[in-house]
Amino acid sequence: MIILSGIAATTRGGTGRLLLGMIEETRAKGLDVSFLYVGNRANVARSLVLRNPIAVGHHALLHYWRRASRRLLLRRENILDAPRLLVLHPQEIGTRWLDALITRRALRGRVTELFVLDTSFFCIRSYNKLDGENRPCLRCLYEGVGEAKRFGCHPFPIRDKWATTFVGRLRDHARSGRVAFWTQTEGHRELLKLFAGSAAIAHVAGLWTDDFDDNESRFPAVAPLADVVYHGSWHEAKGANWAVSLATAMPERTFLFPCRKPTTTAAPPNVIFRSLSWDSGLAEQVQATPLCLVPSLWTAPIEGALVKSIAHAPATAVVSAPYAFGEELPDGLVLRLPADVGEAASVLRRDRSWSVDTDLRASWVRSFKVANSNLLERILGSPFESD
Repeated sequence: MIILSGIAATTRGGTGRLLLGMIEETRAKGLDVSFLYVGNRANVARSLVLRNPIAVGHHALLHYWRRASRRLLLRRENILDAPRLLVLHPQEIGTRWLDALITRRALRGRVTELFVLDTSFFCIRSYNKLDGENRPCLRCLYEGVGEAKRFGCHPFPIRDKWATTFVGRLRDHARSGRVAFWTQTEGHRELLKLFAGSAAIAHVAGLWTDDFDDNESRFPAVAPLADVVYHGSWHEAKGANWAVSLATAMPERTFLFPCRKPTTTAAPPNVIFRSLSWDSGLAEQVQATPLCLVPSLWTAPIEGALVKSIAHAPATAVVSAPYAFGEELPDGLVLRLPADVGEAASVLRRDRSWSVDTDLRASWVRSFKVANSNLLERILGSPFESD
């Protein structure tokens, strides 16, 4: 199998950590997997491995291909004829180039596989949430991608002029069997069926990143810096601004955000901003703080922040959202909050002493590992068939 990604293996971000986990699995098991990076922009600074291509196991070689190299890849027989080609993060690869690759492979009788990381298959914003709304946006799913223009949406994270066209092309590829999908959750599999029809080939693969191995570990004890810790990157769709609004509605509690204060954000005095990452203090704060907040407002798949919070925090709260991974979790594992900030504040005041049952958490962590680890081996061992 060849894994083609627009983002490199790095400890920054979920996709990078996913690739690190895949590389480690390739090394440990001697899998016949090659990794190719075809960035749509210069992201060399993201990872040291980009400057130093390295061998990953006996059969795999890690390369970084600059933007100009994509034209050469379209002529490489091993790319066009590879029995298994798995694509990650098409936005960074470049959707027009990827469309050409899918088409040329299809002419040779090859199916191209996509690992679904977000909702870019129907939403050009990649995170299907509009600013000012506290719920996922499914307009382009039901009404067509033309809704994006009506609401002023722009492609993210790359201003790709082909992104809107690619959504339609991808639907055609899916309906004809030229593309098959691996999803992280059953909810995203359902979204793909709504997007491309019941004939679309989509299987649930799950997710495993390099830092999930610590899910059953304990970190050194520290004093909590606040009553509530927000766990996630600073992004509207991740619920960052929603969490600040919640803090405003709950002046009796302090809220910790693990980042520098954004210059455009007005925060109340009970909000603390501190630059932290999971490897530099955030893990200990999640473990020590009474409540961890992971309030994604889009139809999020398996987010590393949520998994790690469940594994380590005394209590974890999410915002209910249709088709999101949080809706698939067993009752009692997380505290589900309404999207309305005032109502969410009322729930938190009412359930102030709520915490997760430790036996339930331990059981879920074990079952999650069984279902999601060995990700590449599971994908390699599952031939694609229509379902």
